[in-house]
Amino acid sequence: MPSGVANHFSPILLLFVTLGVRAQSKIHYLNNEPVLEISTDSAQFIVGNPYPNKEKYRFSLSEPLNYTLYIDGKAYKAGPAIPSRQRKRGEIHLTFNGNATTTLYLRPDFAEIQRYGYKVHPVIRLEKEIAAASRDHLMYISWIVTISLLACFAAYNLYTWFQLHDRVNIWYLLVQLGAMIFVTSFKHFTTRLLPLSYYHLRVMPDGTVYMYDLNSLFLHVGCTIIFTGFIQLTRSYLRTKELLPTYDRMLRYLLVGYIIFEVVPCITTISGWFYMDNYTLVYDDIFICILSLSLLITSVVAYKKRIRGASVFMLANLLPIIFSTGLAVSFIINSTPDYSKNSSLLPEIAIISQIITFTMVLVSRIKTIHEELDAKGYEIAKLETDIAQSKHHHWLIEKENEQISLAMQAEKDRNDLLQQKLDNNNRELVSNSLYIYQKNKLLDDLKKQIHDIDELYPGIKSIKSSLREHKFLDAEWDKFRLHFEQVHPGFFEKLKSQHPNLTNNELRLYAYFHINLSTKEIATLLNIEAASVRQAKARLNKKLKTN
Repeated sequence: MPSGVANHFSPILLLFVTLGVRAQSKIHYLNNEPVLEISTDSAQFIVGNPYPNKEKYRFSLSEPLNYTLYIDGKAYKAGPAIPSRQRKRGEIHLTFNGNATTTLYLRPDFAEIQRYGYKVHPVIRLEKEIAAASRDHLMYISWIVTISLLACFAAYNLYTWFQLHDRVNIWYLLVQLGAMIFVTSFKHFTTRLLPLSYYHLRVMPDGTVYMYDLNSLFLHVGCTIIFTGFIQLTRSYLRTKELLPTYDRMLRYLLVGYIIFEVVPCITTISGWFYMDNYTLVYDDIFICILSLSLLITSVVAYKKRIRGASVFMLANLLPIIFSTGLAVSFIINSTPDYSKNSSLLPEIAIISQIITFTMVLVSRIKTIHEELDAKGYEIAKLETDIAQSKHHHWLIEKENEQISLAMQAEKDRNDLLQQKLDNNNRELVSNSLYIYQKNKLLDDLKKQIHDIDELYPGIKSIKSSLREHKFLDAEWDKFRLHFEQVHPGFFEKLKSQHPNLTNNELRLYAYFHINLSTKEIATLLNIEAASVRQAKARLNKKLKTN
């Protein structure tokens, strides 16, 4: 081989292209390394190492295609269809012996993308192992540090939630979970954790091949979780539903729109109906910028309205939003649809800055909660004092009710005694009335005797005796009246004052009516006919009405 040709290539690696019947190739350079563009179904090429030391390289294609590489009669399959724990699937680790040449035969698999009908020109890449390993090590270290910080802070956040039961901690915990998923997918560590061969390819008219795999899926999932948590955290922390209802509605509508915008492409791409991921990437970044700007505007408005804690929240949001917006803008400007081709540390910087700044937010939140707890403690103490006073007042009312109950019971007992005395007196009146009845009967007998004796013996002494007995009947009425006055004090005086023209017989008849004696009983007591009693009652009522 001429020395001029050797000096034209890398001092470590010599690349010779052997053009066969089916081989059509172009040589390019990437980072001073030779790369080979394949424009046919297969290619054969020779790699020479002029130095005595072995050199390690990583072999890969520029497009995510499945392929088979034949080296010294051995076949190596690589690509997204081969499940492995590689961070970027499709790489083959090669070792070139010193002072030797190696013949490589490449056969790409175009079967999966032939249905699109576009020509694909994959580029062969050979990258030094030491450079690739250094880059992977840096990514691995940054990923471990970021995940460790997020895990520690999430554990502290979870502990704080168990202590305070504040929804802000739950939403921030969701943000941290989404950040873990996002940074893992962004650095293509998802395929290392989940060695599955899930993927979907799409070819564009310019020959670019897009791949939707587990990293792409979890990238969207992580991003959706992050902004869901951030928006809900903002709503809870600033109490936008009560204090900023207009901005609260704006955030809710943007969140629903963003979730739909993320979920629909995922479903359509996963299902194989239509590959939408490459169409939505730029718009997804624009949507992220809109969400970030909306969060910042809401924080500024809350600060202007002097909502408690808004100033700290605004400052804490400022730095992460700047970095996340910068990351999205960089993808929009550079038109980089594949995040895996970008080695930016902006996600880690945004996440670490978010951890630092939101530490201040949570400290301020805890301080606010303690102040609210102190205020509530004062309210509780005041309520306890009011309750104690109410209990004392209640006790006084109960004591007063007890005294009233005792007085009512005593009054009831006294009324019962009076009622008992009234019943006894009524019974005595009835007995007295019966006694009068017996006397009247005796008087009636005497009248009959007088009538009989007058016919036989006029002027006999028995008549005088009967008349004396009649006087005793008047005395019995006086006794009845005395008893009646004891039961019904002032009855006759009140009746006499209201009706002064009533006779003694009418007073007596009214008294009998008052104690509910029947007409027959009154007729017996007065020794007259029942009809006479009714007539006397009618005359008495008429007299009472006219008076």
